Amino acid sequence: MKLKKVLALTLTAVMMFAFAACGGGSSSGNGSADSDSLTLNEGKLKVAMEIGYPPMEYFDKDGTTPIGFDVEMSKAIADYLGLEVEYVDVAWDGIFSGLDSDKYDIVCSSCSITPERQKNYLMTEPYVQNRIELLVPKGSDITSLDNVQGKSVAVQAETTCDIYLKDHDKGCEVMQYDKVINCFDELKANRVDAVLVDSVVASYYLGEDEDKYDVVWEGEDAEPLGITLKKGNTQLCEKIEEALDALAADGTTTEIAMKYFGDDITDGLR
Repeated sequence: MKLKKVLALTLTAVMMFAFAACGGGSSSGNGSADSDSLTLNEGKLKVAMEIGYPPMEYFDKDGTTPIGFDVEMSKAIADYLGLEVEYVDVAWDGIFSGLDSDKYDIVCSSCSITPERQKNYLMTEPYVQNRIELLVPKGSDITSLDNVQGKSVAVQAETTCDIYLKDHDKGCEVMQYDKVINCFDELKANRVDAVLVDSVVASYYLGEDEDKYDVVWEGEDAEPLGITLKKGNTQLCEKIEEALDALAADGTTTEIAMKYFGDDITDGLR
């Protein structure tokens, strides 16, 4: 009887050690329990985006289907890597903290490449050209960002446009909104005088209502966009770079850009 107990205890200890070894965590820096998996969940690429930023990421007319440049690009990347794509709609002000806590693999959501973001995250090389622009209604007396004193300028909170106005006091009232769509709703209703926004978004609204708006200022510094990953997730970042190069080479990136912009805003980046 005692021998059986000893054998049972020994077997239990061996099994516990085996399970602990199997669950030892990922060596790839992606938070996955499977060290051979590039992503948090094997076979799936979880992509965070703030779905409300046309034409980069927004909902189709049914109100539930994500469409846009980033949506199709991330799907093309996942296809190249042999992964299923899953989109995660996240408010912009919490999108990077979700990356920190392993809620998704990447952020593909019009992320400007900035020194601060490169310090805290992995960012791919640019895949889209971009600048910030000031967009006003036609006939506005605003002719530049240098003469917005006493005016109201709408921005999406916590974006590089918001940060720019914090760093450069232009004497205007900065109106912060959760979504860029809200900024343009306010502009259409004449509740703000201008919108400071990424050129990729300005081009969408100019295309939709070119007889209503003018771009009166463009930032001197380029703000190209990159895909963002958690620090340490080097292997996945390298694979995404490889995918972006391949998609540029075979014309996929140009095709998607032409669909949403009528111009190849990716030209010359890869």
